[in-house]
Amino acid sequence: MTPEDIKNKGIVGAGGAGFPAHVKLKSRPEILIMNAAECEPLLHKDKELLLRHMDEVLEGFRIAIEMTGAKRGIIGIKEKHQTLIQSLIRHVRNPVEIVPIGDFYPAGDEITLIWAVTGRVVQPGQLPISAGCLVQNVETLYNMAAPGPVTHKILTVAGEIERPLTLRIPLGTAFSDVMSLFRTTHRDVRLRSGGLMMGKMENDWSSVIDKTTGGLIVLPADHVCVVTAERYATPELTDRTAKASCDQCSFCTELCPRYLLGHPVRPETAMRNRMFTRPDMDLLHTGNAFCCECNLCTLYSCPEGLDPRGAAVIEKKLSRNRPAWEGLPVSPHPMMPYRKVPMHKLKQRLDVLRYTDEGPLSDIRMEPGSVTIPLKQHIGKPARCTVQEGALVRTGDCIAEADGDMSVPVHASIDGRVAGISDTFIVIQRQS
Repeated sequence: MTPEDIKNKGIVGAGGAGFPAHVKLKSRPEILIMNAAECEPLLHKDKELLLRHMDEVLEGFRIAIEMTGAKRGIIGIKEKHQTLIQSLIRHVRNPVEIVPIGDFYPAGDEITLIWAVTGRVVQPGQLPISAGCLVQNVETLYNMAAPGPVTHKILTVAGEIERPLTLRIPLGTAFSDVMSLFRTTHRDVRLRSGGLMMGKMENDWSSVIDKTTGGLIVLPADHVCVVTAERYATPELTDRTAKASCDQCSFCTELCPRYLLGHPVRPETAMRNRMFTRPDMDLLHTGNAFCCECNLCTLYSCPEGLDPRGAAVIEKKLSRNRPAWEGLPVSPHPMMPYRKVPMHKLKQRLDVLRYTDEGPLSDIRMEPGSVTIPLKQHIGKPARCTVQEGALVRTGDCIAEADGDMSVPVHASIDGRVAGISDTFIVIQRQS
């Protein structure tokens, strides 16, 4: 298999922003890392894929190692999954090794994971390959070995529902169709896609599943994640509360995962700059351009319920046309090993300990009446439509081709008729 084969299958990173996998696999790392350190509270898709489809995931890992020429393969997985680790030990062979890590957040952040399993620090603004590493998500590797192109997404549905599950869903399925399979346990609920920490609130349940959707979390309307998202829905709201309330305790910085790696990220400075910025002048700490937006500072660290993450994001945008940070190289903070945020404490702070923290992979077959498939489901250029309205397509047929190297094709996720085409999506209606 070649990177071109990976591209033709439409594979992008399934655990983050959706970086085209074929571009990554053209790198020549010393170490290829499988990111099995799933750390978003209540999500279980990666663990479930390993439990139910270990052979395919490991085959995908083998393909990636062979394609990149990596000398070592490391599976980074939380040590609490002992049953799964013991099963992996029986299946892996050299040059693959298993490196158990602690149950902390954000262990699944690739820069944090690289440090946790290799002790190497990726310098601010650099890609993992600069440290001789390349990271691939469990589902991304599964897609490499699975037959045919990517037409479905594995995701966990959890939270305020009777029974959380991990499901295989056709791409382009509306959130409302997915949620029709579940019974909620609260009268007034909201939906958060992607995860409690780094996801987003979904006011429109007609939004659809794409290649990067990792989960759907159902929450009551008064839940802390919902209230916080509404309170800081715009940069103006973040700016105003920073000016009015921040007392510069610096807890946000002292627990920041990137700051603890030595990166010049200082959320408390972003908050202070918001406090003293005037309409005619922007104060700016350009080191905040390296914030990974894990949201730990806002949803866990801040004792006043403010939005340091939002302030750092404002500074990231302001930094785009400023000179790059020049304080390199960096090394980890001496207190880093003692400031990892345990998942149990994070769940306690997020008030989700009351929810069932499991999501077994279900064999439920999702068959939506129609799908609306986005042409852009990844970082890079959107795909170009190659079908006409009224055309009959089958699952796996290419319906949009890649537009350059930083693009991947899109495939039909159900059998049916092309019922609509726009600049951003293709609608397929299931044929009875």
